[in-house]
Amino acid sequence: MTSILPDKYSIPEYESAHRATFAPPQKYPIRAVLPPGVRESDFAQVIKEFAAIVGQGCVFVGEALSDYVDPYDIYEADPQKRKLPSAAVCPGSIVELRNVLQVANKYGIPLWTFSRGKNLGYGGPAPRVNGSVALDLHRMNTIIEVNDEFHYAVVEPGVTFIDLYNYCVENNLKVWPSTASLGWGSVLGNTLDRGMGFGAHFSHHQVMGGIEVMLADGDLVRTGQWGISNSQSGFLSKFTYGPSVEGLFLQSNLGVVTKLSIWLMPQPEAFMCCSFSMPEFEDIEVMVDEFGRMRRDGTIPNCVWMTSLIETLCISGRREDYWKGEGPIPQWRIDELQKEMGVGHWLARFGLYGSKRLVQAQFDQIQEGLKKKAPTGELNGALYTGKDGELLDAATVPPEHGLMLVGVPTMWSLPLIDWPLPRDGNGNNVGKAAHGDYAPVIPSSGKLVLEWMKVSAPHYQAAGIELMCDFFMYERHIVAMNMFTYDQMSEEQGKKIHNLYYGLYGEAKKRGYGMYRAHVNHMDLIAGVNDFNGHAYNRFVEKIKDALDPNGILAPGKQGIWPNRYRHLREANPEQAIEGLSNLSLSEPGTNGAPQ
Repeated sequence: MTSILPDKYSIPEYESAHRATFAPPQKYPIRAVLPPGVRESDFAQVIKEFAAIVGQGCVFVGEALSDYVDPYDIYEADPQKRKLPSAAVCPGSIVELRNVLQVANKYGIPLWTFSRGKNLGYGGPAPRVNGSVALDLHRMNTIIEVNDEFHYAVVEPGVTFIDLYNYCVENNLKVWPSTASLGWGSVLGNTLDRGMGFGAHFSHHQVMGGIEVMLADGDLVRTGQWGISNSQSGFLSKFTYGPSVEGLFLQSNLGVVTKLSIWLMPQPEAFMCCSFSMPEFEDIEVMVDEFGRMRRDGTIPNCVWMTSLIETLCISGRREDYWKGEGPIPQWRIDELQKEMGVGHWLARFGLYGSKRLVQAQFDQIQEGLKKKAPTGELNGALYTGKDGELLDAATVPPEHGLMLVGVPTMWSLPLIDWPLPRDGNGNNVGKAAHGDYAPVIPSSGKLVLEWMKVSAPHYQAAGIELMCDFFMYERHIVAMNMFTYDQMSEEQGKKIHNLYYGLYGEAKKRGYGMYRAHVNHMDLIAGVNDFNGHAYNRFVEKIKDALDPNGILAPGKQGIWPNRYRHLREANPEQAIEGLSNLSLSEPGTNGAPQ
């Protein structure tokens, strides 16, 4: 066992960002905890057996667990709700993983599985059940194949977006992998959590092929066509014979996914970076309706990413750079900044990919439609093509027009979390930044999206921060990211953010909006929204859970799915996390709560 953490990234920029993020804020020291119902003597034996499997340098205890707690402390009235692991174990192969599972079954040790632990804002690598052992898969980091004839990749859990991109560049492969906003996350982990990118294959879980899964008993399963010996279509087709089971392992605790195939975009001849902005808060209604229509009819076949002015400011600086007063930036100052910077209140960004002729035709069609329906908006397009008729090299697209839109991973957005922090006289941060979000799934209706922005605004105002919301447009729905950044060292800010989260939860529940993801502390709360027939969905999945994982060792409580052994830990009344939740809903459906 070791208390010294090895580097998690070979790229200095990424390792430095990781270290800074997980540097303990000294607010909550890491304390020793045991897995539920496990004696200290038995746990000591567990640690010895884990070390015999993976090596002493790959089992972590004590202060080394700083990499395995939530780096963004959230406020809880009960400090015992802070999630802590008892240890961490890092298998490097299928054989080591199977042996770890055998030990966990033998002693009844709950394991919290993750690939890179970068689900930040949702708990990061922290477990749902205190005392779980962190099952860290970052050492299983082989890129098994990237195929540029059929355009797919097969990867293990530890492969990051930057790893995959660099591999494709170094091997001169004619594919553009999709990337999330930060390049340090796991391709597999992001996909299984229904994560998103920005290009043609942005909805990662919808472009999965076959996957390989280890069940709790060590059995290894391959799904779809990949389950056939010498399959020629294992990574090319979603078809299977019998029930498709891939979906059972999305946001799941039914198994450990050890390999994933994902489709990639063919390297195109041309790319156009497109943006469309409109000046007024209420313009989001027509923007959603028009872009929603073009997403559904195929005019825009790729992700449309909408951001607000506040996010533009966050990327450019801190609140104190734009407003010296107390509280959120007032509307009159936001109006001034909008004029000074020459930007709209809402900005839509998207890419067009393919032949130069096709891309230009798509842009012309988009321009024609927007001129009719949104004449006060401004559409821009920057076209890039390969040299001398060759395919386009993504690295040649300037960062202001490329990066995530052309599959180039980056850490560009990480500084936005520093938005609320003042600087001292030496330019250093005062406090330690954190972020979170409430992310409802909303119909792609301009009326409903505008309403959501309006009912969200008073909750942000009550929290003393600006409405910070962006969203990703699918064909028929959007995933709204109601973000909030705060100083995790400030208990007052923590309480306000806590109230903001539950206020948004109240608004979403009234409107029947489900959630994209949930923080580990809120998983039972969000699972409770799925209430048809007395929560029949949860009962169904828990029947499968008990059959596949009778000892309940794999991520108990994840997404509100509890094995029989730990069902007593389910929060009976998660809405009672704060007093007077019903009073936190500041508006009724259909009413206006315009930003102040």
